[in-house]
Amino acid sequence: MEQGVFKVGPIRPPSEANSLLLRVTENCPWNKCKFCMLYKKSDFHTRPVADVKKDIDYMAEYRDRILAHERNGDYDMEAIQREYQSLTSDEAKMCYQMVFTWLTEGDKQAIFLQDANTMVLRPDWLIEIVSYVRERLPEIQRITSYGRANTLARISLEDFKRLRAAGLDRIHSGYESGSDKVLELISKGATQEDEIIGGKKVKEAGIELSIYFMPGVGGKALSDENAIETAKVINEVNPDFVRLRTFILRTGSLMEELRDAGLYQEQRDIEKLLEIRKMLANVDPKKANGKIASDHIINLLQGVEGNMDKDLPWMLEYIDSYLALPEFEQKKYQLARRMGFPLDWKYLYRLQPAEQTRIEDMAKNIVDEREWEALLHRFTDRYI
Repeated sequence: MEQGVFKVGPIRPPSEANSLLLRVTENCPWNKCKFCMLYKKSDFHTRPVADVKKDIDYMAEYRDRILAHERNGDYDMEAIQREYQSLTSDEAKMCYQMVFTWLTEGDKQAIFLQDANTMVLRPDWLIEIVSYVRERLPEIQRITSYGRANTLARISLEDFKRLRAAGLDRIHSGYESGSDKVLELISKGATQEDEIIGGKKVKEAGIELSIYFMPGVGGKALSDENAIETAKVINEVNPDFVRLRTFILRTGSLMEELRDAGLYQEQRDIEKLLEIRKMLANVDPKKANGKIASDHIINLLQGVEGNMDKDLPWMLEYIDSYLALPEFEQKKYQLARRMGFPLDWKYLYRLQPAEQTRIEDMAKNIVDEREWEALLHRFTDRYI
């Protein structure tokens, strides 16, 4: 088998876990956000369209090779394993495995265009790439991309409509906050106005918009501002998805400089949950009907999900039911969750007895608030 290798970048949204990953640009053109460490040592550049199209060809070739081992919906796994083992490079094996996962677990649904801000590409180039994906991989149901808010604000509505006609279905955008004060604090390089203008154009063009909100990113001083101004943006734009990404002050990030200079004080774990509650309480269900998604292990209550026009009362009640628990019960769940427990507090009994005892002992014996938050941070620091 020809061992073509297509490029894959370092990150994608959790919702694209089983998608093909097509690297259209490399790294981040802004690369100044204080909370992000991913691209700090890498320069941004675009990839030639011809190279990207060659990668799409490789994906199609792997697909055809794998499908040759399929009969009536079942795969000859022995033949697939032999073919996989015959590949002589780790990169080729990774490409083969990704296409296999896309075919079998992803139901051939999606492809995600990497890296941090593919929308910065010239519209004509991006249209050519999207169109080629549709030509070579016609089974794809969804083509998605990251796009920074200030980039989206600069793209014309006409170009968004052309991209939609070519086959671009969804844009993910890390708004992080709707507050200009918070956006300036974290050096986001965008404004609330950018978010509203860009978001409205994406929606008007018929492209789905998935935005990210970081509860806690403004710290204690800007907590209310972060929640209320983000809700304002949601009410104005009506995104299809608002994805919660609870802020964690990463060890080694530039946010540490703000903290050490006394310009930033990180909130406690529970305070970040209260900020989510305040944001939800300020969303107008008559203006926003998209989905709140808590699709990341970094969120304390992963069950905070639902449609903004129907489920806001339930989501608020769900948060309140947790906050009404005795402090010891809250702490047990906090610790279990930060250690990777995937369910809500009602199911802690599913933990192994030894693990339950360990968690109870730690929750009981650590009474100093700083020591407790530091313990939680040691677990959450690894998730981003």
